Amino acid sequence: MEDILGVPKKEILIIGLIVGVLGVVALLAIQTARSSMRDAVRLSDVRQSQLSLELYFNDVNSYPETEEVMPLGTVSSSCLTHSGFKANCSSEQEKVYAQYIAGTPTKGLKKKSSCGGIVNAYCYASDGEDYRIQFELESVNRALGVQKGVNCLTPSGFSAGECESLPTL
Repeated sequence: MEDILGVPKKEILIIGLIVGVLGVVALLAIQTARSSMRDAVRLSDVRQSQLSLELYFNDVNSYPETEEVMPLGTVSSSCLTHSGFKANCSSEQEKVYAQYIAGTPTKGLKKKSSCGGIVNAYCYASDGEDYRIQFELESVNRALGVQKGVNCLTPSGFSAGECESLPTL
């Protein structure tokens, strides 16, 4: 083999291969970190919704009831006041429990959770005495007992898999 600038071609190919492998490993690490970050945001969002619902329950002695499963963080359910979920809280004179309810980051999801015609939503249902928030994650979180895919949050905590039904779910 001929030398290129005094370096044998075989050594240049090996160096190129090593750089390529390192690039692939770095790309995979970045994608995993982004996925973990999106899952952390989703878990934070549903925890914030849970906190707002518990504050509401402490004052009203029930959870906001729904006739059917409702996507959280949409135009019609972006805040939680003393009279339930509303489009916005900007003109409200009553007590506000959540000024802003976040919608889910949809990138990376498999579109398994949907409600109200919206795919990849945080889905809320309540009969007043209990509630369910169904959501999807990109990866497993063993510390919380949730799985990759659809999971559920209730007043008693997280559980893996779809939510058990309520009359409205």
